Amino acid sequence: MSVLATATPAGATPVSVRPDRPWRRAWLTGLATWAVAYVTYLAINATFWMVRDEDPVPLREFFNVWNRWDTGHYEYIASNGYDLSTANPAFFPLYPMLMRALDPVLPGQMLAASLIIASIACIAALAVFTRLAEDLFDVSTGQRTALYLIASPFGFYLVAGYNESLFVALCVASMYCMRKGYWWYAGAFGAFASATRYFGAALALAFVIEYLRQRDWDLRRLWWDALAVLLVPAGLIAYMVYSARTFGNPLEFAELQQSNWGHRFSAPWTSIIESVKLTDTWWHDAPFHTWFVLNVLDLGAVPVILALLVLSLVGPWKLGDQAWYLVAFGIAAFGSVLISPVFSFGLPPLHGLPRYALEMVPLYLVLARMGQHRAFERAYLFPTIGLQSALLLAYFSHIFIS
Repeated sequence: MSVLATATPAGATPVSVRPDRPWRRAWLTGLATWAVAYVTYLAINATFWMVRDEDPVPLREFFNVWNRWDTGHYEYIASNGYDLSTANPAFFPLYPMLMRALDPVLPGQMLAASLIIASIACIAALAVFTRLAEDLFDVSTGQRTALYLIASPFGFYLVAGYNESLFVALCVASMYCMRKGYWWYAGAFGAFASATRYFGAALALAFVIEYLRQRDWDLRRLWWDALAVLLVPAGLIAYMVYSARTFGNPLEFAELQQSNWGHRFSAPWTSIIESVKLTDTWWHDAPFHTWFVLNVLDLGAVPVILALLVLSLVGPWKLGDQAWYLVAFGIAAFGSVLISPVFSFGLPPLHGLPRYALEMVPLYLVLARMGQHRAFERAYLFPTIGLQSALLLAYFSHIFIS
């Protein structure tokens, strides 16, 4: 007999205990976090014209300031398909495919489709990330994880017309399924992730580590569901097959990234050394120029990310062996940026690193654990939210910040 039943007076109606509904809580957390952030972005959007000292645009053009950089490529792909003359085969297909599929039933032009899909994916990413963090640790850590992710300096990319939120949502969903042992679902989400961005294929590494950990690293305990790992690169392989048949080159996306965006493989320390040299040069030639500031942000992200990855493995906020697969994915994501820096157009070599940090899951788990101390929470949130607001204004101003 339960404690509750023994405490109920004879003849009285037993008091029912409301069952825990973790997924309902996680979705509400994701929705509320997105809503508060989005209202803030809309306020910045509305005051942008005042900051620029320009005449305000008609309401129908209110969201045009979100039509920046990669968003235009995704819109073109969704409307017209791939075209070598625009170099847009460098962008993977799942996000523009969703835009094309949903545009007929969504209001507005293709920009509206890109923003609505990004917001839906953002809510999903925050909700599933919350649930993953709760399952690993506790409820408060889960809720802080969602907040710290979207409050990071480049967190607004989760609602911009980029594939960022879709990629994060699919990666975290795959990782959650791995933790719960839903291996075929994990593989399927991984396949969609690798159809969104080539790095999604790195989820195979996380899959192998978590699968073996749950079997005490005993290869004799492998089962047929281990084959689900083969699904993870399916999205990447499908796009390579399409590229081979359409453009005659399965790696067309990689070659376009090199020829049009200047990405080329190098030793991981090369990008850091070149960034330091540029910082010194720009400091003497043009201090506080746009590229100088962005280079400092990119370079400053390196020790921060490295420190958080180390803290995910050792120290009072370590994530434990249950999160090794997440840490492995985070390290791989960090390394992939370091070994493929930008060497063209005068851009900082590590350009984009803080945005790609959004997919480095263990960073925000460590921050969320550290955030149980109020002093740290304030020290993190105030500067990151302020910096994000400034960067969003720069983004609206058509400055290529990432």
